[in-house]
Amino acid sequence: MMLNLILAAIQSILQVMVIVFFGFVLTRTGYFTTDKQKWLSRLNMVFFTPCLLFSNIASVISFEQLLAYWPIPVFYICFAGLSFACAHIVARMLRLDAAYRRFVLACVMFSNTNSLPIAVISSLAVSEAGKVLFWDADDTQQAVAARGISYALFYAIFGNLLRWSYGYSLLQLSDSDDMSTVADYSNRDNLPQLEYGTVVNPNHSKHNHHYFSSETLASCSSLSSAASSINSSTNTDTRRTSSVTLEGSNYHQQGDHLTNDNDSIGTPQQQKQRHADESTRLLSSFPTLPSDVEAAVPPDTTGAATNKTNKYIARIRQVIVAVAAHINKYMTPPLYAATLALIVGLIPPFKRLLFDPSSFLYPSLTSAIQSCGKAAVPLILVCLGAQLTDIYQSPSHDDDDDDDDDNNNEQHQVDNKPVFAAIATRMLLMPLLVIPIVLTFVAYGVDQLSARIASDPVFSVMMIILGCTPTAINLVQISQVTGAFENEMLRVLFWSYGVVCVPVFTLIVFLALNIVDKFV
Repeated sequence: MMLNLILAAIQSILQVMVIVFFGFVLTRTGYFTTDKQKWLSRLNMVFFTPCLLFSNIASVISFEQLLAYWPIPVFYICFAGLSFACAHIVARMLRLDAAYRRFVLACVMFSNTNSLPIAVISSLAVSEAGKVLFWDADDTQQAVAARGISYALFYAIFGNLLRWSYGYSLLQLSDSDDMSTVADYSNRDNLPQLEYGTVVNPNHSKHNHHYFSSETLASCSSLSSAASSINSSTNTDTRRTSSVTLEGSNYHQQGDHLTNDNDSIGTPQQQKQRHADESTRLLSSFPTLPSDVEAAVPPDTTGAATNKTNKYIARIRQVIVAVAAHINKYMTPPLYAATLALIVGLIPPFKRLLFDPSSFLYPSLTSAIQSCGKAAVPLILVCLGAQLTDIYQSPSHDDDDDDDDDNNNEQHQVDNKPVFAAIATRMLLMPLLVIPIVLTFVAYGVDQLSARIASDPVFSVMMIILGCTPTAINLVQISQVTGAFENEMLRVLFWSYGVVCVPVFTLIVFLALNIVDKFV
């Protein structure tokens, strides 16, 4: 049995890494370009992954199981607190600067909670030792994978909320940071990611790029319109000071006065009548001003109450839109799909309509969603391999660019000490703390805490995996936006996933399977 567990751990990790290697090879050979990678990643995030989450969560979730998930936020708070303490202790032992302490803290606190755990549990469910994860005699491989994904998603909700709020602030440089020891990428010639709506002036050299945000462009447009109006008015004044004869008419301009050659023709009474007719025609050509209409129409006092009600409705609508926009900042299409899956799974009529085999929608709509969801995990791993290729190429690419500028070379130097601290704490120290905590919960959770979920082998394995995964890949996106710690983050991800992950994570999965085999 021990040999089967070892083989299952190796097979699950190798299956993941083989698909990642395919993505690496496709990228290196030019078949999988950066643009295609971004397009496929975006498509996977907005369609295939939501299909996977919806089909797996809605099929197994129920109100009783939702109440039973209370240990998951407790585990997250516990793991986050341990990560915070360990990162600070290790960073201070190595005497890192304040900026690098925040960098290590972000790398340790925020781990991969989506692609790697989902891929590993999906592989374990169909492996030789998959029966170790069965909860009862009626359990199936599909149910094992579905429960594992449900646990990972519920855990990831808390991680995403904290990562994009507190984690974003950690990966920013403050005014008090010592810039002589911290690499700053805010003035790089090639910015890895620009804000939406940014325009680059191609007529400048690489050291003189000018970046204009969308707000700046809008301001420039407003200023341009105002300048056009001013110029128009100025041109009119200029024309008034010159002598101009209007073609096809009897008018000519002398100084500040516009005169008509016909003014001197006819009797004084005819001249007066002609001036009145011309004034009437000129005034009639101007549009009516709103103030003129309001002055002509008496105020409507009967609609005051209606207008007040409309103002209240508009204000309530603005509040609702603002709250929805604030919530949307922390939500993603997979989380929206998970929320919809919870609604469907917790309402029995909806669940029977979509997941009852005798229902009309099950073989048509539900089966189609499940088929699309099966493509999510391979696409995630292929894109991960492509991202590792970019990470592998980025340090050497930056070094070549730095040779052209000694000042940039000083700014882009990477301190290996915080990189080592982040990897060692995340991949070596945290497993030594996570595994005993999960083992204690497995041993005493059912009897002392009345937590039935502690008897589920999948839950124990997933908590160990989620607590020991490498640094989250999307932290590099935050570094690219803030312009800080980019090269350090790339090196952390490359060494974590490309070198350390295979042997260390294989051992972790083996220990997790061994624990559930003996104690659950």
